[in-house]
Amino acid sequence: MTFRKRFSHLAFALLIKSIASVAGLLPWRLAVLLGGRLGLILYHILRRYRVTSFDNFKIAFGSEKDSVESAKIIKKSFVNLGKSLIEVLKLPALKPHALDRLVSWEGEEYLKKGNVPCEGYDPCEGYDSCGTDGKGIILITAHIGNWELMGAALAHRGYPIHAIAAPLYNPRIDKLIIHLRSLFGVKTISRGTPSSSRKIMEVLKKKEILALLIDQDTRVDGVFVPFFNKKAYTPAGAAQLALRSNAVTVMAFITRLPNNHHRITIEKPLTLFRTGDKKNDIGNNTAIFTSHIERKIREVPDQWVWMHQRWKTEEQTHP
Repeated sequence: MTFRKRFSHLAFALLIKSIASVAGLLPWRLAVLLGGRLGLILYHILRRYRVTSFDNFKIAFGSEKDSVESAKIIKKSFVNLGKSLIEVLKLPALKPHALDRLVSWEGEEYLKKGNVPCEGYDPCEGYDSCGTDGKGIILITAHIGNWELMGAALAHRGYPIHAIAAPLYNPRIDKLIIHLRSLFGVKTISRGTPSSSRKIMEVLKKKEILALLIDQDTRVDGVFVPFFNKKAYTPAGAAQLALRSNAVTVMAFITRLPNNHHRITIEKPLTLFRTGDKKNDIGNNTAIFTSHIERKIREVPDQWVWMHQRWKTEEQTHP
């Protein structure tokens, strides 16, 4: 790593820690409101991310949204990101009972032991993967709302949850995020490390929860699946794990409410396509997972990360 890069990593880490220190002195509600202001400032000064957001939004919605509505939604997505950043940085000061007040639940019964109905594309009868009766859970989510807060809320309620995450380019920030997750009991499995595959399977064998975000174009094994109006290169790991294991697969999302409280929605366990054709099964199941993510983004388009280059990898150029 060059001196310039080391210096920039250090400077950014100091900036984040300074923001955390200031936020730590403020009441939760005021800090979150100021986080929204921070997000709005970032919208205006980060031109590259603003342009990417508008480009992505155009791909997704085409002429469904006019320019005024598009700008309003994209601004709100930056505001949500700023609020989420402050909320995560304030986790050290957040009391468990305060977290209970901040978060409401829908569908939590789908994480509990026992027989539950299954959201599938075939009948559930005869499928090992239906229900959560003593099996591990693969929890699939996206960068919607404050996804880090969802992990904290799940761990706080006693669910043993492990988040698969790629190490961040800035090791200082990566260490900070892993520490913040751990405060409420979320364990991080760094993707791509020599021991990550073993740790992942151990989580499922112990009948615990493995959380994955699959809505970004990253340097992992993936497949092209429909996402809004264009195919997007999508991580295939969730489908591979679900097919390989006997774990239950659920979609889960967190959304921000108008009062800056949050609602976590756990959806019915999915029935997987299992035709015996591994390649097609991975593609079909990844497409199903992605369709649920698209549906949720359409419900709350102002809470997704439009600034990410979601359609960066082109199908015709991918090896």
